[in-house]
Amino acid sequence: MSSLKVLLLLFALTVSFTSYAKNNFSVLFVNPSLEGEPFWGKVQKITQEAAAQLDINIDVIYGDGNRHIQLAELKKYLDYRASPDYVILMLYPGGAEQTLTMLNNYGIKFITLEQTITGLEKEEIGIPKERFEHWLGEVFFDNYQAGYDLAKSLHQSVLAGGHKGQVNGLAINGHYGSESDKRNQGAADYFKQHNINLQQTVHASWSKEQAYSKTKRLFKRYPQTHIIWSASDLMAMGAQTAVRQLVKNDAGKVAIGGFDWLPDSLALIDKGALSASVGGHFMMGGWALVSIFDFHNGVKYWQENSAITFNLSAITLENVDEYLWISSSPDWSKVNYKSLSILDTTLKSYAFSPDQLRQKKN
Repeated sequence: MSSLKVLLLLFALTVSFTSYAKNNFSVLFVNPSLEGEPFWGKVQKITQEAAAQLDINIDVIYGDGNRHIQLAELKKYLDYRASPDYVILMLYPGGAEQTLTMLNNYGIKFITLEQTITGLEKEEIGIPKERFEHWLGEVFFDNYQAGYDLAKSLHQSVLAGGHKGQVNGLAINGHYGSESDKRNQGAADYFKQHNINLQQTVHASWSKEQAYSKTKRLFKRYPQTHIIWSASDLMAMGAQTAVRQLVKNDAGKVAIGGFDWLPDSLALIDKGALSASVGGHFMMGGWALVSIFDFHNGVKYWQENSAITFNLSAITLENVDEYLWISSSPDWSKVNYKSLSILDTTLKSYAFSPDQLRQKKN
């Protein structure tokens, strides 16, 4: 083989995925919450790690948990800083149209996280690329399926504990009219399909304290309760504390679970004090960034689609040991974000899943 052919072959072999990342670009990540807030802080760290691996410049601003503040901070950034190539953000109800209009007027392409807008406001903004041409799409999970899956995990825990006969449940929802309603509907449908007696549903405003006090009252009213389904881990932990105080040594016989994969909830699952947590959605910012990387480098997914949807995963006593690494100061660089890209492949869609965080123990 001639030296020229050898050189050409070596060149072809070295043209790899990473070479596509040389066309560096910028992304603004809008953290909708306060700096340091556990859940969105985790979303932010993962998104920043993905940016580092993909050689993307990333900036972060904070919405402080308020739609007015988020809109003002975003406007200030766009007015006084160099415009980013892309924005990743969550829309606040009541402020969606203003936010989308501003980003669209600036000509900045953007992706939204979660489906937070419903009703008339949803009808006003439409779907991505319909009214706002620079809205590439949404990255969100199926809240209904997540609620269904949590109910299923809790039911399986009760059956695995040897319970025979009628199964009785309680449900602790978050706010009225929020994503927790879809989660709750999934649970209600599972209970109905499996003849589980849903004794009562209450709302606890995502509060651990409210869930604690309401569970105390509910458990005295319904002492033969086997399942407590909660729309968040914080509320599940409040319920667990109440049950532990009321039932003493038999508290573990009540299957209790929530959402979010909080470190404390995983520790309680490992101890057998909680039965399940459904989550993994803190990966959504990193996944959105992977899709932006692909789009920027010519992948047509966002030209042909308006959403990336994914299912959450359940952590139970059976698999918690494979997820405990994410509980305390996790090293998010363990996740290879380049491997999640569909750039330079024949794939037409993404296979994002929280199951990708499972780490087999040696």
